[in-house]
Amino acid sequence: KGWSHGAELLLQKKFGKFSGWIGYTLSWTQLQFDSLNFGKKYYAKYDRRHDISIVGIYKLKKENSETGEDGITLSATWVYGTGNAITLPMASYNAPVHDPLSDNPINPYGGEASEYTEKNGFRMAPYHRFDIGIQFHKTKKRGVRTWELSLYNAYNRKNPYFYYIHTNWTTGTNTLKQVSLFPII
Repeated sequence: KGWSHGAELLLQKKFGKFSGWIGYTLSWTQLQFDSLNFGKKYYAKYDRRHDISIVGIYKLKKENSETGEDGITLSATWVYGTGNAITLPMASYNAPVHDPLSDNPINPYGGEASEYTEKNGFRMAPYHRFDIGIQFHKTKKRGVRTWELSLYNAYNRKNPYFYYIHTNWTTGTNTLKQVSLFPII
């Protein structure tokens, strides 16, 4: 079974030297399977409680299709999203492993077992970034040509892509580590 509910709001300005929009989504998505999480509901991996987009476009120089004069626009975008729901191990320990093909079918030191929190009971850090760009427009015979220079993730936010548990065998401690992709580009 699955449940998803929420609301969306969009405010948009389409005309004038400055245009853009603000979009906001508030939502909940839950799943329930008899064979998972002891039959209890849990939040889906992509449950995104808050999702915000703010976009601004400023016409620095208006394009004139009659004279073929170039147009220049500046743009900025900020996006924010609640982090994904994931399942993390609470503890790990050595456990016997049953291997019927070996000489010793019950190996008391054979493997590592993990004990987990409830399904998707942990939230990754939120995702957000700021992009800026400048666009050069030129009217051609068959349409408009646009060249764009932009910065993606302008403030170099280290957004989480996934997490893993790092074990320091010298001290016996575990640390949650984050892997991030796409720094400032």
